Amino acid sequence: MEQIFKQSQDKKKINEVKTFSVPFALEENKDNITIYTNTTSETSKQKIINQAIKFHLQGNILEAKKYYQYIIDQGFNDHRVFANYGAILRDLGKLKDAVLAVREAIKINPNFAEAYCNMGIIFKDLGNLQDAEFYTRKAIQINPDSALAYSNLGIILKDLGNLQDAEFYTRKAIQINPNLPEAYSNLGIILKDLGNLQDAEFSYRKAIQINPNLPEAYFNLGIILKDLGNLQDAEFSYRKAIQIKPKLANSHNNLGIILKDLGKLQDAELSYRKAIQINPDYAEAYSNLGSTLKEQGNFTDAINQFKHALKLNNELTSAKAGLMSTKGNICDWSDERTRNIWLKSLGIKGKAINPWGLLSLENNPLNHLKRSKKFYKEKYIRPTQYIKPSPKSLIHIGYFSADFLNHPVMQLIAPLLELHDKYRFKIYLYSFVPKEDEYTERAKKSGCIFRNIKNLNDIEAVELARSDQLDIAVDLMGYTRHNRMPIFSYRVAPIQINYLGYNGSIGSDTIDYIIADKITIPREYEKFYSEKVIRLPNCFICDDHKKEISKESISRKDFNLPDQGFIFTCFNNNYKITEKEFNIWMNLLRKIEGSVLWLYKANQWSMNNLYKEASKRKVDRDRIIFSEKLPMSKHLARHSLGDLALDTFNYNGGVTSSNALWTGLPVLTKIGQNFTARMSASLLTSLGLPELITYSESEYEDKALYIASNSEEIIRLKSKLNKSKETSPLFNSKLFTQDLENIYLDLVKK
Repeated sequence: MEQIFKQSQDKKKINEVKTFSVPFALEENKDNITIYTNTTSETSKQKIINQAIKFHLQGNILEAKKYYQYIIDQGFNDHRVFANYGAILRDLGKLKDAVLAVREAIKINPNFAEAYCNMGIIFKDLGNLQDAEFYTRKAIQINPDSALAYSNLGIILKDLGNLQDAEFYTRKAIQINPNLPEAYSNLGIILKDLGNLQDAEFSYRKAIQINPNLPEAYFNLGIILKDLGNLQDAEFSYRKAIQIKPKLANSHNNLGIILKDLGKLQDAELSYRKAIQINPDYAEAYSNLGSTLKEQGNFTDAINQFKHALKLNNELTSAKAGLMSTKGNICDWSDERTRNIWLKSLGIKGKAINPWGLLSLENNPLNHLKRSKKFYKEKYIRPTQYIKPSPKSLIHIGYFSADFLNHPVMQLIAPLLELHDKYRFKIYLYSFVPKEDEYTERAKKSGCIFRNIKNLNDIEAVELARSDQLDIAVDLMGYTRHNRMPIFSYRVAPIQINYLGYNGSIGSDTIDYIIADKITIPREYEKFYSEKVIRLPNCFICDDHKKEISKESISRKDFNLPDQGFIFTCFNNNYKITEKEFNIWMNLLRKIEGSVLWLYKANQWSMNNLYKEASKRKVDRDRIIFSEKLPMSKHLARHSLGDLALDTFNYNGGVTSSNALWTGLPVLTKIGQNFTARMSASLLTSLGLPELITYSESEYEDKALYIASNSEEIIRLKSKLNKSKETSPLFNSKLFTQDLENIYLDLVKK
């Protein structure tokens, strides 16, 4: 999930960029607070004060503090001493003592504008924004030419949610002092919150131009560049911030996120560990480290990092989501009670999370919609431009994906790309594939216009797509890994569609439609989707009619299967398996003598945990057989050794179920409410096999038991399936393409 960052705080630094405010000029002491240095008298008292200020300017805080304290203890009532002593106390985190010191400075000199300015920022640190605003306005009243006070007021108003006034006062600071880099940096923060990312980038670059050694500006620039999809420049910006200020944990954390997005997982891990070394209480860095370790397949260490993050901050949503997702990947079902409590509010209240990781954990489309809306609002809102339809001889369709490679989406959509009527449609493929393969080559040879936008930032990609004058833009990713949702937030076509890659609502008003069918989204479920629902007349997917099944001779022995006995299969990814299905599966093994469960091996940890869960249920581990990944043709061929495929509940098999049915292996499913919990039912309906759709856990178990106990029934089902797939629209790529093209034509005519 990633996310990163937003304010110079060490309190909130999750996966989402925390912007660094620069409330006070770093002109002399580099400590974000003004030190008064106007000294004239050379009396003994004045020499001591001058020495204290000198230490302060040199950054020797301890010596400066000692001198200030001595001066105060001697009863010297000098407003400069109290103001600067307050600055040090603030720097040491003693905010209440700092208030007392600065208040004394104001008492001694009621017209001391700098003290009011400093008091404003201390109250800001205390979270008392109303008093912060009052004191900063007082500083401006005393000194209307204080650019620093205007800049500070802008940041305070930003925190109060008054972005327009915040922008006005920050620009006023720049008008007074065009060479105040902190004002430009602060303006960048405000413009980012207003959604003006390009203007924000300009503002940060202006700050850097004035002061090339301002780490906060580089840090904030990195945030903007990430939001613009310019990851290489974002990496450079964070490295520059670190070069100037190596001990800034936030920069190391955010650099780690950029490196992770760039696929440099080991470097990302090192960056997170450096952030933790600098700040051992940095909960968000532990959470981000956990996410990277998970992607590297180091699940055990990932879980430990998420747990440590939650010890430091038990409300950290990214750590909760990461922990649940990682445990799901390895079928670790311990502490399900806590998980179920978290699911009631996770991503719905508090900080947003990517809803994709929770689709397999909960059959609740309303919660998924709430999470999607919140996630989109916090992460992806951009300035949207209305795109006016432009009449053309051909309808321009654009498909956007990082999955034009050996991936379930491309496996399904390949024949569609090839069969599109190129005399009526001009098809563009906007690819941001991390690494191209033979499926990418198939996409390039499909007769579509292939555009590699991997190295374009979001603005450049949007400009390119708009120049192609698309009528319809189809997002094949949603919130899945490597998505480019900002492209659709800016809008690149009059009609924008969510299809196939993310089977749930995006929660955005910039995605106009979702492609489904009457089973996956019945009319009574439309309320769970922000998009308007387009229903294909048959199934929402069409599998590749060209998929070849290896003709090599295979036997049960080749896959460590018993020579005799009923074989239940489930080649769905292990993360989709929950206790509910597994309990039923183990019941079946106990009741059907000699039967085995044949599963896909996702990783060693999930295999070991499923063995343990079987033992808990009094089932011998030898009755669970795991198979490794195979080339597609051989994988399809091994289905012939199975008798009945058992579907998972919250997240059905999509391509997995279709593969089984293509090979003639019946699939038993339980229909739910989520789109992901209704996919197999759609496939079976399309094939005319409604008897394999169940509506409760008890019916699912009873039906599986009946089929496994009656050889005639399994023969009947396989015979019916083999006949049906010859005529079913499910495997008729040409008919599917025509149906989808008719929908596109109708949409453009509206």
